[in-house]
Amino acid sequence: MRVELLGPLRVLDEDGTEVPIPAGRQRALLARLALERGAVPAAALIGAVWPEDPPANAGGALHTQLSRLRGLLGDRLESGPGGYRLAAAETDIDAFERLAARTEAASREDRPAAARASAEAALALWRGPALADLDGYAFAEAARTRLAMRRDTVAALLLDARMRLDGADAVLAELAARHSADVLNEPDAARYMLALAAAGRRAEALAVFDTVRERLADELGVDPSTVLREAHLDVLRGVEPPAAPHRQHRLPEPLTACIGREAEIAAVTGLLGANRLVTLTGPGGTGKTRLAVETANRLAAEDREVRMVELAPVTDPVRLPEVLGDAIGLGESILARRSEDPRTRLTDALRGRELLLAVDNCEHLIEDVAELLAHLLGRVPGLRVLATSREALGITGEAVFGVGPLPLPDSALADSALAGSPAAASADPVAELRSHAAIALFEERARQSDPGFGIDASNAEAVLQVCVALDGLPLAIELAAARLRSMSLADLSARLPERFDLLGRGPRTAEPRQRTLRAVVDWSWDLLDPVERLVLARMSVFSGSTDLAAACEVCSANADDITGLVEKSLVQRLPGGRYRLLETVREYAAARLAEAGETAERFERHAEHYAALAEEAEPHLMRAEQVEWLERLGTEHANLFAAIRRMVAAGNARVAFRAIAPLSWYWWMRGYREEGMELARQVRAMPFDPAHVDPLHRAKVSMAGSWGLWSGRSDPAEVDAEFAAAQRISEEHGLYEVEPLLQMIPMIRAMIAGDASRLREIMAGLGDEKHAWVRGIGLLFVSEFSYRSGRPEEAAAELAESNRIFASLGERFGLILSWQGLAADRMAAGDYLGARGLLLRAIAAEAEFGADLADSVIADLLWRIDAEHGDDPEAMLERMRAQRERAERIGNAENALATRTVAAICLRRMGKTDEALRELLDAERDLPRFQHFSEVAMQLYRQLAAIAREQGDPDLEARAASMLEQSTWPFSS
Repeated sequence: MRVELLGPLRVLDEDGTEVPIPAGRQRALLARLALERGAVPAAALIGAVWPEDPPANAGGALHTQLSRLRGLLGDRLESGPGGYRLAAAETDIDAFERLAARTEAASREDRPAAARASAEAALALWRGPALADLDGYAFAEAARTRLAMRRDTVAALLLDARMRLDGADAVLAELAARHSADVLNEPDAARYMLALAAAGRRAEALAVFDTVRERLADELGVDPSTVLREAHLDVLRGVEPPAAPHRQHRLPEPLTACIGREAEIAAVTGLLGANRLVTLTGPGGTGKTRLAVETANRLAAEDREVRMVELAPVTDPVRLPEVLGDAIGLGESILARRSEDPRTRLTDALRGRELLLAVDNCEHLIEDVAELLAHLLGRVPGLRVLATSREALGITGEAVFGVGPLPLPDSALADSALAGSPAAASADPVAELRSHAAIALFEERARQSDPGFGIDASNAEAVLQVCVALDGLPLAIELAAARLRSMSLADLSARLPERFDLLGRGPRTAEPRQRTLRAVVDWSWDLLDPVERLVLARMSVFSGSTDLAAACEVCSANADDITGLVEKSLVQRLPGGRYRLLETVREYAAARLAEAGETAERFERHAEHYAALAEEAEPHLMRAEQVEWLERLGTEHANLFAAIRRMVAAGNARVAFRAIAPLSWYWWMRGYREEGMELARQVRAMPFDPAHVDPLHRAKVSMAGSWGLWSGRSDPAEVDAEFAAAQRISEEHGLYEVEPLLQMIPMIRAMIAGDASRLREIMAGLGDEKHAWVRGIGLLFVSEFSYRSGRPEEAAAELAESNRIFASLGERFGLILSWQGLAADRMAAGDYLGARGLLLRAIAAEAEFGADLADSVIADLLWRIDAEHGDDPEAMLERMRAQRERAERIGNAENALATRTVAAICLRRMGKTDEALRELLDAERDLPRFQHFSEVAMQLYRQLAAIAREQGDPDLEARAASMLEQSTWPFSS
């Protein structure tokens, strides 16, 4: 992790992705911790964040802020006896201080080229005033002042070095500006005098001395300092700085612009100033060579001596000294003198030179290259090396810079922008997409194939799909853009699943390993040993990312196997310690897995692993720790769903039933109801031998994905038939004791049938603690019958007991339902404010599940209260329009319909009954198929009946009343 403070605070994870940190105290806390190399006591943090008016419970407030920060940074925020510290965090201030110290040392030792290199690298780290977004914090002001003075010192030393190397004319304007800004700064005045003299303006230099001397005497009452007096004598003697030598280099001159790598170029330049060996690592096609060439050319343009060495064609490691010797311009082959060690001759040729050697494509000769470069760096102080490799060289003192794919738009932001959502309405969505490097690269290269090409609203989504599918890999994007010479963008996008065939032609002049997408990955594959190849192929079975334990188990590997592939840039390690393959690598590895004949075996192993995880998680989903386990399952969502789909496709009913059985509550609470119902239908439809499928799994899958019942989208008779089958299995195999959750089946059947006595009979058998959760749900059902029977006090007591059970379990889902029931009870009593308070508590608990508010199962009741009893129906109407759009976007048709009913309530209160009627009649066309078992349908017809009555339309009122009479919805709502 890297924390950048030389400008607005910014946090970058291991692959260069920015970690968003909320403004305010969390940013201040992070900055205060980053400024300290060791632990910071809690008292110091409180003083930093609340300098004037700390809260009453300052320790608790600090703990809250630190907990939120730890949620963003993970275990990199550590606590101990001495306080809190950031572990494994590098700051740009640390890098700046190292470079500043090197600048000062080089200046003292009269090494102007080294001083300039270090100073430029140090100043390149600044993105604006230090801690620019932390105004008002005393610790930040103090650090900002100190760092500004340090920066000024480095800038001054840079001017000294540049005057020595480039001559006075190159720096005269900057020195004049510095002198005007602070006339009494004597070191700056001395520099300005020397520069004027060197430029042939001796009289002006002497006039500067006289002016400064007079002002020092008048304003401060002092004489000029030694530095100013010596500069005065130098001017009188006519001492001038020497002219700069001209540097030569032999570097490739790129024919196209380097897009989207400015930050990386600056970072690499900074690393080269602070380190003598920098290695660019990353998967093939990310542009390591291009980044190295661009950096080398920019340094060469500043008169640094830079040479490039291309190692890809070299197959014999014995030739390495000769190849490097040719690059630095040795006139005679170092192998011609057999009596002399080639490394010795190369070392002698480099000694005394200040040279940057860019060594490209080291991976296939990694050990020999590392040994040679270590030898040279240890004997040639003026040598610096910028290497590219798919893995680090492993030399002491090596700085490794990971080169990843180009940044892509955040998927959610891109979706909303392309959909024209209100959130994106204030900005140009096409311009927003074009601002991302991957998109910009595609457009620029596409114009080389088709000069008329440009990204606009009509093709932006297709361009985004292409760049995302290609992982933002520059080479893949360039190859894809080149295909626009011969096919349309739509055809290109449609053929991306066959990317290796599609992108099978590249520039004829490119290196063979860079000519096609397959060649890029082949190059990396060929460098692996047989075990590494097998593990990489097996890694392709994961959907998205995975953790180390799963990777080891599913791939029959050990940790070293996985981390070794990370080091070779074929597996990515993500923040938080998870691992994944780029989609391009995954597709290639999947083909190799098929060649090895292991696909079916590894798919099943993958599915068994995630089925076991779901089984472990399920009981925790009905306890206090449910949010933690929901997050864990959410992290593995793609793997869980892929496992089930693959087992369905393979006809493996045993594993398919096992994998889907524990996931019902996860789907419900996280809002994946549509996906869950569809998968459950597919699994239930599989042919299977009952002897090979666990009865427990069969019973639970009969329940799984039955939520369409509660939204009117599933036939209650068909659901009841499924439940009846599950009940028979449960009773036949004695499963109620094994899995108390299955008691929900007869309870729900009794509820739907309106059989209160049967429901109470089932409840009577739920006595022990392991049935507590089921008993809590049963009390919710029973309270409905009590309420209908005219016993509201008894219903309220049952709701309260249900709430107590779920509170003792710490189970939020049951609490949500019980609060909803208690809120309905208060509404019946006319206590709308109290009902609203309970619903807000319920929605806050529901938000902990991570589902979108538009996917809430209880929000519609709160909406109705606010619409009917709130102060501003017009504002509520606008809110419902926005909520409808959100619900439709995520596919929650039930809540989308609910918002339209609530909108009609608002319109009715505003006196717009005609509009309210149109709203309801339009919404009626979208009601679910089984309207008689749908709460949203019931609410719509209640409003329709009321408006018909107000407008004097007896036919419409009778139709609405008839629909209400036919309703079999089992709750009073």
